[in-house]
Amino acid sequence: MSHFFDSHLHLTLKNQFSKKGNSTSPWKAITKNDLKDGLSKLLELFALGTLDKMFGSQSSPDMLIESGYKVVVMPLFAPDIDLVKALSSKKAFMKLLEKFQHTRFGEVLSHERYQELLKEKNAFSIVENDLDLLPENDPFQPGRKVVFLQAKNQWNEAATNTLYVVCSVEGIHSLRSNLGEKNGTVILEDIRKNLKKLQSRNIKVLMANLTHIDGMNSAFCNQAYAMDGMRVSNFDEKDLRPTHSGLTDFGKKLVALLEQEEICTDIKHMSPHARFQLYEHRKSLGIKSPLVSSHSGICGIRFQSESENFTDYIYSSRKEGDCYRVKVGKPAKYKFNNFPSPGFNATTINLFDEDIKAIYDSDGLLGISLDERVLGYTKAWRLNQDSFSDNVGSITLRGLGTKKILTDTDFLSNEENKALGLFNSSKGMLLYQCADAEELTDLITGNSTDIAPHQFHHFLNQILHCVKLGKDWGGVAGVEKMLCKILCIGSDFDGLIEAIDWCTSCREIDFLKKKFVKEFEKAIIANGLFLPQNWPIDRIADRIFYENGRDFVLSRLK
Repeated sequence: MSHFFDSHLHLTLKNQFSKKGNSTSPWKAITKNDLKDGLSKLLELFALGTLDKMFGSQSSPDMLIESGYKVVVMPLFAPDIDLVKALSSKKAFMKLLEKFQHTRFGEVLSHERYQELLKEKNAFSIVENDLDLLPENDPFQPGRKVVFLQAKNQWNEAATNTLYVVCSVEGIHSLRSNLGEKNGTVILEDIRKNLKKLQSRNIKVLMANLTHIDGMNSAFCNQAYAMDGMRVSNFDEKDLRPTHSGLTDFGKKLVALLEQEEICTDIKHMSPHARFQLYEHRKSLGIKSPLVSSHSGICGIRFQSESENFTDYIYSSRKEGDCYRVKVGKPAKYKFNNFPSPGFNATTINLFDEDIKAIYDSDGLLGISLDERVLGYTKAWRLNQDSFSDNVGSITLRGLGTKKILTDTDFLSNEENKALGLFNSSKGMLLYQCADAEELTDLITGNSTDIAPHQFHHFLNQILHCVKLGKDWGGVAGVEKMLCKILCIGSDFDGLIEAIDWCTSCREIDFLKKKFVKEFEKAIIANGLFLPQNWPIDRIADRIFYENGRDFVLSRLK
């Protein structure tokens, strides 16, 4: 059996919304039967496909062990208060939780727990509770266990029924004991103290996000907009839109604290201006430690260069309160036989070429998400002969009529919009290179079996672009470094994602790997690229799906 690694998947997230106590276990997946009392109404509130994918993406330790995972990075995470508010904004959802609060449904999705999370100021207590709920040994099947890695001498690749775990921090607020505290110095000392508490519990924190999806971490840096899926599903996510700017002075002190603790900075969720300022800050101080992006998609473009800029792909931009709503075209750069060219999601939460270069130069790690939206796949619909869903834009091609293009919606703060030189950007010069909306709508309404491979092409798209960058930066050696050291899988399983059809569950990761082995070399040839010498495709797959991540983790242990 193949071995697998993942740089970002959740073992305990589902328990955070359950009734306190042992109503659910991280070792056991939640099933539809657990929710049968309120399931029909839940299906009315959330699309069937969305709900199915959220269930499917669970990653409990028993599933991971059965599927061949040997080592994973588990995020320590306290739900952002504004995220809980956004979930609570759908009144029908909250009424459903209240109605069934005395059933099994109410134990798994607890109305009482939502109210507690809305009021909780001690975010770190949620992290501690999660760790308490995750026993080392599987209570349902003796012999299986989780081992929290702290030192290299604990590692035994031959150990059976064993999942090795190191941790990340998803949002630095998760290490705070008092979210009401405003003094930056006091906050930093609190974070330091709680890191020591984790060490005393034999928890190795490998990497940390400076921010997450709301403004709770704005004392350190601004966040990128991450919740367009909620907006499309009619949740009130306005409080999750970024309103601050860049990396602050306290953010730089936080970076210094992480360096002292030998914790890698994870750039996922940082706004673009904050990321670019981080790179300059590290350069000015000569910081050489690895940078990580644990669960990311790729924009497929440079933010700024002589040949292309982010502004070249902006379809429209308009001010809304403290933000700009920016519609961004999906750059389509790589070909797949008999299928539309997949478009990248070029919104600013994803990685520009400059971000990938910073990771590459630092010998860091780039985990590719398996969330279809992050990878660039979104559905589009033809409403009638001449009109389409809101994510479709129309551009005029000189002498060739019009083209319908696919777009994504982003939000940038007023300050960052100005700092990044995006003011008044619209109808960018390279929109004609974006994914064709009519090709996608024809595919969706045609043979439905074509959707899964098209989503898979979005996954391959990420790796193809990294191969192209590796070639540009280092030739054959650059391609080898990218494929055999930098790239890994950072699925975000059990993170309320909509995973691609060919890997909706950690149980399907071996299938995804086999598809990669079968199809990637064809895609390389079709797009004029090459694989590194003396590296057969099955060995490259071993590196991306397991060994790159394993080696990175072990390199950070003593």
